[in-house]
Amino acid sequence: MGLLLVLRPPQPRPKSLRRATRVQRRDHRRANVEEWGTAEQRGWLLGVKVEELLPLVNGAGRSRLPILGQFDPWSDTVLDRRDLPQLGADIDRLEAVAGDDAQRELVVALRKLLTSWRAEPDLMLHCYGD
Repeated sequence: MGLLLVLRPPQPRPKSLRRATRVQRRDHRRANVEEWGTAEQRGWLLGVKVEELLPLVNGAGRSRLPILGQFDPWSDTVLDRRDLPQLGADIDRLEAVAGDDAQRELVVALRKLLTSWRAEPDLMLHCYGD
């Protein structure tokens, strides 16, 4: 169980592919695979295990983290650029309480994702719970 954080362009409202032809469904899946592969190559994709993130968020005071404290590993969220400053502050709080190497590595990975986001103004941060 975890969260998948990925920088993506704003997505149109999802359309149902139930009535799509087999070729249309195959093309849609192929495009998704290519997009996720590109995101991974560019460092725009971060998989976070809940059992690693939760103790860190709780240690920083879940209620004091307006963005990270509200993440739900069972639902999806989309953040836009207005959330960047507050998300940066949340990560600063996580950094202050990171107690072991795994937690510090997670904070570094989150900060790297934020840096990539700042460099790509047209992207949004999509958070997918699984």
